[in-house]
Amino acid sequence: LHQKMETPYEIRGLNTLAFPKGKHPRCELTNVAATVQCETPFITLYYATREHAEQAWHGIMHKIAPLIGPLRANAGIIGSEEDRAKREYTLNMSKRALVELCEQEAAKFLASGRHELAIPGAIQALSFLKELHGDGAMEMVPSYLLLAEANLGLGRFQQADEFLSLANWSVLQHPDCSNKVRSKLHRNFGKLYSAQGKLNEALVELSKDIYCSSLEVGPEHVNTSAGYYYMASIFYTQHRVENALAFYDKVVDIWYKFVAAARTDAELADTLSASQLSEGVDMITYILQTRAKLLGINHIATGEARYTLGLLHVIRGDISEARECISGACDIYGKHLGSEHPSTRDILNVLLQINQEPQDDDYN
Repeated sequence: LHQKMETPYEIRGLNTLAFPKGKHPRCELTNVAATVQCETPFITLYYATREHAEQAWHGIMHKIAPLIGPLRANAGIIGSEEDRAKREYTLNMSKRALVELCEQEAAKFLASGRHELAIPGAIQALSFLKELHGDGAMEMVPSYLLLAEANLGLGRFQQADEFLSLANWSVLQHPDCSNKVRSKLHRNFGKLYSAQGKLNEALVELSKDIYCSSLEVGPEHVNTSAGYYYMASIFYTQHRVENALAFYDKVVDIWYKFVAAARTDAELADTLSASQLSEGVDMITYILQTRAKLLGINHIATGEARYTLGLLHVIRGDISEARECISGACDIYGKHLGSEHPSTRDILNVLLQINQEPQDDDYN
């Protein structure tokens, strides 16, 4: 017997003789014939293997098992037409709330690099969305993109391509699709083509990503910065170092302006999710390492990236890491610009502020 989030569950082999012919349960994740069942106080779930059951449980089911039991129960034809309409309305509202929860959980696992655990939440969201809107609905695209990104992270390029193709088909059927969704679609195609070595195709997709994101939120928005970042990484792979550094400069500039503004506007920092901040840290960390390698650890541009990374850590509440980054940036700025330069003094003031904070302080 296992325990997770105070909800007990037990995985055991499936007695296939207990089911009528043609009624054998299918796996919740793969839709192939199930060989095990996951028993909970609320619902019994079926999976192809014990590994699939564990993956699904830790990925999403430990949070939603108490909720999906009533959704799958056969209510029967009872009450008036008005009563049935009210029940259907309530069920649909519950499913919409569960879609949001499942997609949030999947995105959270993606942000932490736990791609395998992101898959169950996205698949469960798709299941609810099909019930709500039918196959091919525009509302399914975000879940397709989550599944594509998860499979990309696992190196399963064919599966990623399949989910991106499904998302692309839905987008093509809906000309009114938002630029936000189009941006994510092109970005994931760009990442897929890059991983497959199709660098020119990847650049085309990422340029479309930047264009759509710019229409949605502007070319200087942090959401757009990832497009510049992935293009820079491709330029670097192609040994087009000047192009790569120019695009990395754009990414750092966007994030510096954001974190600098967030220092005086706490609400601005709250506009980004934890996964967006995590992505920002990952991008700036890589750019810092690249600048240190190409330009030198004491170059002013390296110091700028270090300072930007430090301010990002401040927003996330990682005071120890913020202190280390900003202290290093202060030394670099002091050597290049002098201790009395406004930029150096600004960094020093931030360093003095965070030095007054406890080591384990949390800004969130």
